[in-house]
Amino acid sequence: MSKNYLDKETSPYLLQHKDNPVHWLPWSEGAFEKAKNENKPILLSIGYSACHWCHVMAYESFEDEETARIMNDKFINIKLDREERPDLDNIYQNALALLGQQGGWPLTMFLADDKKPFWGGTYFPKDSKYGRPAFKEVLNSIYNSFTQDRNSIIKNQELIFEALNKINTSNSTELNIEKFKSDSLETILDNFDLQYGGIKGAPKFPQIFIYDFLLNIYLKDNDQFKLKVITQTLDNICSGGIYDHVAGGISRYSVDDMWLVPHFEKMLYDNAQLLLLLSKFSILTGKNIYREIAKKIADWIINEMQDESGGYYSALDADSEGVEGKYYIWSYDELEHILKDDIKFFSNFFYIEKQGNWEGSIILSRYKNLHIKTKDEIKLQKLLAKISKQRQKRIRPQLDDKILTDWNGLTIEAMAYAGKILKDDEYLKSAESSFKFITKNMLLDNKLYHSSCKGVNKHLGMLDDYVYLIKAGLMLYEVINDDNYLSISIKLTETVLADFAQKNSGFSNNSINHKDIILRSVQYFDNVTPNSNAVLLFILNKIYLITHEEKYAMARNSLLNSIGSNISNQYFGASSFLKNYNVINNSKLILITGKNKKNNEAIQEKIYEQYTDESTIIIIDTKSKLNSDFKFYENINIEEESYIYVCRDNTCSLPFNNINLLKNYL
Repeated sequence: MSKNYLDKETSPYLLQHKDNPVHWLPWSEGAFEKAKNENKPILLSIGYSACHWCHVMAYESFEDEETARIMNDKFINIKLDREERPDLDNIYQNALALLGQQGGWPLTMFLADDKKPFWGGTYFPKDSKYGRPAFKEVLNSIYNSFTQDRNSIIKNQELIFEALNKINTSNSTELNIEKFKSDSLETILDNFDLQYGGIKGAPKFPQIFIYDFLLNIYLKDNDQFKLKVITQTLDNICSGGIYDHVAGGISRYSVDDMWLVPHFEKMLYDNAQLLLLLSKFSILTGKNIYREIAKKIADWIINEMQDESGGYYSALDADSEGVEGKYYIWSYDELEHILKDDIKFFSNFFYIEKQGNWEGSIILSRYKNLHIKTKDEIKLQKLLAKISKQRQKRIRPQLDDKILTDWNGLTIEAMAYAGKILKDDEYLKSAESSFKFITKNMLLDNKLYHSSCKGVNKHLGMLDDYVYLIKAGLMLYEVINDDNYLSISIKLTETVLADFAQKNSGFSNNSINHKDIILRSVQYFDNVTPNSNAVLLFILNKIYLITHEEKYAMARNSLLNSIGSNISNQYFGASSFLKNYNVINNSKLILITGKNKKNNEAIQEKIYEQYTDESTIIIIDTKSKLNSDFKFYENINIEEESYIYVCRDNTCSLPFNNINLLKNYL
């Protein structure tokens, strides 16, 4: 007799469903064999632990005995954590899009035993509402079609599978990248929300990579409108309710166009990207508030999202006590009780009113009051600390304690850079601790694992895992000057080149070692994180600059051509590619040499006071084994005094030791 098998899993999301009356199975070959033997369709339900509508569908349908009876009698039911298998989620989200439906979570897909989809949707209510059919009606209809009209099911599968394969087919025309960049910029700027920042409309997602791209362009053309776009977006994100003013960190998105009402789950990847951009922007503007918010996010990551073993957790739930956002919202009376006589001062900046600003409650926001006098900001932070102390007495949202390699990579990079920029060794130590956890526990026989939870590794690493961890390793190598990080990054890059390459294309989401997928797809566009093929361009270019090994330049150029053949007209999804294309065209190697480590590090500190995305910064104070492996470094003399070389286009400057001259090169 079938039963629910999720109690043997480690994923917090799967464990949330272990007591459902549904006979859930995890994704496995056994589940598909069972479907074949019993001649049943498969219901694949994909979600994640911090997903509010996943909780709603679970409560309405998966915990309902009558609905579960239909599911158990007529389907083989598979529950999948999309954070454990983003590759599978991507395939079936694409399939849903080909069916003309908007994707999202929970994702509800219907498959045959060959894993190929024939129909799907997202959230279905228990009873018909929101213009959506009742879930039980959907189940009965799908089952009837599967048993009575199998030919139509097979035809649907064939059409969807054929279309999925065509997604990776190159365009016949060669892309003019400079024109495409110009068109992308025009499209982004035309769709900018002049009032609240971000892209027009709601819901609003941070899409940090768009503003990272704009920052890179602004530093070349000094276009003040681009600066306004970045400033207005960051200011409103950091002022609105999407940002947690009490403890730091942002939520996944805002349901309105002014960043006020968040979908309250906090995802590690969003906060890593925002931390990195704020650190850069603080250098450009010199405004202290960006540094302070960056520090608050970094502190939140360490205090709430880092395991004692070093790895960073994935997410905090949107709900607590079964109510979305309950942990984060306030009544006027609560705030008055906490702040007492300071309520008036606090209200001058946070617009605290008795009627509230959302469904009778208060979501803290400080529009137009982000850049204030230092003494007022200090007092505000003390009052927020009082609110935080009170909030800690509440029941916290559930923590998803999965440690995901790709999201850890993003966070390691951000924490390492922030540690350097904000001059905080705790952030650097945090980044090193996470990197060491991943490489010690999740890198076995030179193969990465994607997820670790409760000491158990799950699922072979995907392209995102490799490229984000490699980029993090290269960042640590530069800011800490430890050859071990470079060595690991190069070895992982070799694995990518060997195991992920697609013939006449880019690099697929999956390696040759993944056997449970219906196709190896290649992604060329940004999603909620920068596109991994675009990031790989950056990596190959940087490793070539460091090693001067021609094979990395050849791989970079080949990948550039592949992306260029696949990305035309996808303006909003191309930001990471275009930014890294700019980096390649303007990249330079900065060598700091000398036996005096203190002087070398002082020069390095000065360099990091500038925008360094297009610079690879290396300190050489001894002839280490690694450096002597690369012929480029053989003739470099290491003197007592520190010297700087700036190299670009295979040509290096004469050595100089006046740090002020460096500005001419940067």
